[in-house]
Amino acid sequence: MLNSSELRGFITGLILGDGTIDKGVTKRAFRIKSINYDFIHYIGECLRKATNFKIEIKYHPASCRDGVYRKSYYELYIKAHPYFNKKYNHFYDDYRNRRVTKEALSWLNPRGLAAWYMSDGYIVRVGKHSGKIVDRRVELATDRYSERDVDKIRKYLYETYGFKTSKVRRGNGRYRIRMSLLSAQHFFVMIEPYVVPSMKYKINLDYDYRPKWMTDNYYELMLRLRSAEALTGNAEGQEIV
Repeated sequence: MLNSSELRGFITGLILGDGTIDKGVTKRAFRIKSINYDFIHYIGECLRKATNFKIEIKYHPASCRDGVYRKSYYELYIKAHPYFNKKYNHFYDDYRNRRVTKEALSWLNPRGLAAWYMSDGYIVRVGKHSGKIVDRRVELATDRYSERDVDKIRKYLYETYGFKTSKVRRGNGRYRIRMSLLSAQHFFVMIEPYVVPSMKYKINLDYDYRPKWMTDNYYELMLRLRSAEALTGNAEGQEIV
């Protein structure tokens, strides 16, 4: 069972990932979605053991609307609870734009970082030589946060855990956080105890994701695009040393 500090760090990681605190007047609700049932079930079990939250888990089948295909996914929903009132202003401004305060970052812990990574992190595969991928990096999707907040998160990761990162500018003008290879290795060792079995592939730097449907030409193109993006990101990103 999680104590109050561990619970706060865990929920902080979920919110930094794909978690959302719903808008409300007196009480606020929480929800998070994932295509991975094990992850959603794990969240539910952790919270049920540590809180009196009223938790629902729903399955949403795949759909196609207006020509847009949507994968099936699972959603965990917590009915409005005063707990999230106290946390709301640490993650949203008055206009409901995403933000994160220094105090909220101080709540993070390894379990919370694992939850964040399982929710919204991935391995970037960079370059290819003699049929082998030659380099990999880890990214955290922080598109919803301002550049100032991204820098704040990077500073926290370095000062608290020693993780060296750079920020990668996306096509939408937003930034993602990319960890150096050595920092990624240390990061994975730290969060491994809290990663659900079906998502262990996300902490395996040797894992090469290639769906059965992906042709050789498509695969080669994907690698070239990722390599070019990584080079651009490294050029723009200033690494903390």
